[in-house]
Formats: sequence, C-alpha cells, structure tokens
Amino acid sequence: YAAYEVSQQKYQCLLESNQKMSPTDSNNYLIDQNSLIHLLWLFGHQRATTFKAAQNEGVPAPWSDEEKARQREMRKQKGTWRQLRHKEDERRLMERNRLKEEKNRLKEEKKVSTV
Repeated sequence: YAAYEVSQQKYQCLLESNQKMSPTDSNNYLIDQNSLIHLLWLFGHQRATTFKAAQNEGVPAPWSDEEKARQREMRKQKGTWRQLRHKEDERRLMERNRLKEEKNRLKEEKKVSTV
C-alpha cells in the first residue's frame, strides 16, 4: 500500500510542478499504478492464505501480537531449544564430574591423614 501511495504522490508532484507530462509518462504511471494494484491484490491473497493456514494449524497468525512476542523471545535466546538443552546437559555433567573429583580428592586426603 505504501508503494501505491508513493506512486500517487509522485504523480501529483509532477502535475503540481506544472511540468508538461508526455503521453508516455502518463501511460507509464497508469501501468505502474495497475501493476501495484495487482501486487497488492496478490499480497492480500497471500496474507489471507497464511492466516487461514495458521488457524487450521491452531497457531497464531505471524502478524498477531502473540506470535510477535514469541518471535522476540526466540531472538533473545542463543541457539535453538535443542542447543540450549544440550548446553544445560553439559553443565550438569560437568557439575557431576566436579563433585565426583572433589569426593575422590576428599577420600584420598582422608586416607593420607589416617596413614
């Protein structure tokens, strides 16, 4: 829609600037205007199809506030959910290994102190 408005404003500026428009310029403007209308029509159908598909799948439409908030949250996280899960698993494993090493070290110290 914005491209259509820009095209209209451009045409109005040409008319108001008292420039003589050639028939070719006028025809080009009409062609551009018609092309933009067809594009807007296609984008409208694409948006409607996307909305219906989202409804059928039971998810919010991509331009809804709920979906925009979800997308923002996804951009905040680093990596995919799977990568985050693996990172958490790695952290737990390292913590477990650290505790085992500490326990073994304490056992060794206890053995040395008793001897």
